[in-house]
Amino acid sequence: MPSIDQMKHLPLKWQSIAPANSMLLGEHSVVYGHPAIACALDQFMHIDWQSRPDNEIHIHSALAEHSTTIQNLLTQEQAIHPQLKFVCQALAAFAESLPFGLTMRIRSEFSSTIGLGSSAAVLAAMLSGLNQITKQQKSTVELFAIGHAIILKIQGRGSGTDLAASLSGGVIYFQPHSDQQPLEIKSLTQLNQDFPVTLIYAGYKTPTAEVLGVVAQQWQSRPAELAALYQEMGQTTQAAFKALQQQNLALLYNLFKTYQALMTKLGVSDATLSLLIEAMSACPTIQAAKISGSGLGDCVIGLGTLENCPDASKATLQHYQQLHVNITLQGAKTRTI
Repeated sequence: MPSIDQMKHLPLKWQSIAPANSMLLGEHSVVYGHPAIACALDQFMHIDWQSRPDNEIHIHSALAEHSTTIQNLLTQEQAIHPQLKFVCQALAAFAESLPFGLTMRIRSEFSSTIGLGSSAAVLAAMLSGLNQITKQQKSTVELFAIGHAIILKIQGRGSGTDLAASLSGGVIYFQPHSDQQPLEIKSLTQLNQDFPVTLIYAGYKTPTAEVLGVVAQQWQSRPAELAALYQEMGQTTQAAFKALQQQNLALLYNLFKTYQALMTKLGVSDATLSLLIEAMSACPTIQAAKISGSGLGDCVIGLGTLENCPDASKATLQHYQQLHVNITLQGAKTRTI
């Protein structure tokens, strides 16, 4: 329960915001310790918070309505709603430091069905808000560590690249922690301002865990070849990072195409994704296109916009959901209101 002094100042209000995100390079190989490049996009997750004069937690969102208490979060008894796992686990991670209950309203500017990392965005907004509400002043790397542990708890695996992008904003170079090297989250500035990105949703999505299972089965008799392929993916990502640092966009576009060829070799570019990439690549204002995410569905990403496309490309692309966004410098942040 809040103290008498805290009660005098209730209700307190905050607003949190975190951007959507997308992988640029590093899919699959990042799971095995190689680097990735990801970006924050100008579609946002919002959370409005208000303190309560009790220890109850009330969550309102389009996915579900849920109520629990700080005590239940500490013990996780009836506290984790199946549609709000990332929200509830973030609350549980900070429950010991919560001085009062909270009413939360979560809203998103983008659909969870198109590849913009909605789970990572809401987790980033939650971590930012709880960090400020509990006055812990944790760094981005510390918040990432808490969030990555939550991702592993819920999903079993995942590099957390998408979370790092939503926390940091802009374009990031992400090196996952391994026995050989420490975690690195480097912000890049060369590709941040008004850089257009087009995402096209294939109309279906295969869960990442299933895709990883398919890949493991297809390559089970060729482990050395698979390791070499991941190594080549990692080297391509590192070369793209250098190209970004040197502002060599022509090289970046070529490496983008190279990575798509490696994804095809891996076996995760199905007929629909290949069709979409071919149609996008025929548009003169798309500099390069590839799978965004683990593949076998979900999205393709193009660097550029869909303008002056050939009629054949228009005819193909009109049947699919399109999203035109820009890379944004805005990372997760919270303000008191």
